[in-house]
Amino acid sequence: MEVIKKIKDMSFEKKAFCIFLLVHFIVWSTTGLIRTILPTDALEGIYWGGLNDWGTPKHPPFAGWVTYWIYSIFKSDFSIYFVSQAFIIGGFYFIYKLGKIFLDEKRAMLSVILLEACWVYSYITGYYGFNPDVILLCLFPLLTYIFYQCMTKGKNIDWINLGLITGICFLNKYQTALLVIPMFIWALMFKRDVFKNKMFYASVIISFVIFLPHLLWMIKYDFFPLMYFEGELGGVTLYDHIQAPLWLLLIQMSTIVGSFLIFACLKIRQKSEFKLFKNLEKDKVWFLLLFYFFPLIYTLVMVGLSGAGRFRWGFEFLYLSTIMMFYFFPTKEITKDDFKFSLKFAYSIMLIIFLSLGGLLAVEKNYRSRYPVPKVYSDLNAIWSSEYKTPLKYFGGYIEWTLPLSIYGKDHQQIILDTFGYKNPWIDEEDLKKSGILIIGRKKRDIYKDTKKSCPYLDKDYVITPHPYSFELTNAFGQRRQYDIYYHIVPPQN
Repeated sequence: MEVIKKIKDMSFEKKAFCIFLLVHFIVWSTTGLIRTILPTDALEGIYWGGLNDWGTPKHPPFAGWVTYWIYSIFKSDFSIYFVSQAFIIGGFYFIYKLGKIFLDEKRAMLSVILLEACWVYSYITGYYGFNPDVILLCLFPLLTYIFYQCMTKGKNIDWINLGLITGICFLNKYQTALLVIPMFIWALMFKRDVFKNKMFYASVIISFVIFLPHLLWMIKYDFFPLMYFEGELGGVTLYDHIQAPLWLLLIQMSTIVGSFLIFACLKIRQKSEFKLFKNLEKDKVWFLLLFYFFPLIYTLVMVGLSGAGRFRWGFEFLYLSTIMMFYFFPTKEITKDDFKFSLKFAYSIMLIIFLSLGGLLAVEKNYRSRYPVPKVYSDLNAIWSSEYKTPLKYFGGYIEWTLPLSIYGKDHQQIILDTFGYKNPWIDEEDLKKSGILIIGRKKRDIYKDTKKSCPYLDKDYVITPHPYSFELTNAFGQRRQYDIYYHIVPPQN
């Protein structure tokens, strides 16, 4: 009864905000079900988490653990989309809490609602499912909020939480350093006394202790996961070094165009001029500027020096963008009609993105979303069984074809992960020799390359014979597409 009374006592804006969060959660946790298999990032997480180790071929282990535990408990693709949006809603909540530090409650709620038009929080999570970046969309706003609490209130529990969340963030992705550096700079500028606080050092120790097992694991295996990051870089020409950061900046700007459009229309509706607000609190101004622009500028510089990068880099740092719009370019007081206007606009963009993404997933004839796992799995096992009495234990080759077979297949075969020339921590080479392996490749040359990479123990004169294999997939409208690929069997060796 008390809960019902609290709901009744809520303002219209608070009720509308809660409903918006619920609608967002339902829409984006169900859109991915149009696919027949989980996104590759989520499949990787399930497999990596199942390795039960302190590291993975690409990232620290936290995201893999979460993905594996959730999938193991519920045995459902929906559970992955569910937990993905649970993290997004958690991120929205802490963005709202951050917004209340800089804005009034209505503008804080609108700061979250406007992010619906930032396709990082909708299209990306709908298409890529769950990965370390999605986790950071929740943990970074949380970390930023707790840091501010430490700087302003300094309660012991806040310092402990800061250490815990910082450690977990590092255990999820190394990019956390790009948030810790602005924290350190801001503290030097405005809160130097914290460096005399013993709880500051306790917080540092807690975060280090959490990250230490992964660091020791990295040392043990010669930091080979960093080779994945190195592989993402490497421009060849001067043009690469110029266009790479420009493209990344353009993509970063494109992600917040929708949010800015709603904000601009609200300003126009209110007949409010676009003037930079003066007499702002210096510490808050620098807080927003450092936490937003430092990661962006660092990423752009790094991409410029390397000449290459991924278009998704830096998306996890966009959480302050709408708060900054309202803080630096204030609107007039938000009325009930203003709130309704912004909310309807956000819902309209949500619908547009939903129809676009849903249509794409339904129409596309791509193995990444409609891989016919039962057919391929059955065929390859039959091919193996026709030659060998021992069960098929290992798959090698193109990971986007072997991962679904491992996750969805009856026997959950192990797959050979690329360790960039380093010794594979998860494969017993003697058992691999004894068991044999089936290699899958897109082209003949992939079979030769992947066989040598998966089985370094083979003699130089070993003959590799790619065999053709075809599978067909169907989109949601019954349209078909055939993939012609190759396989090769490295037989068991007694």
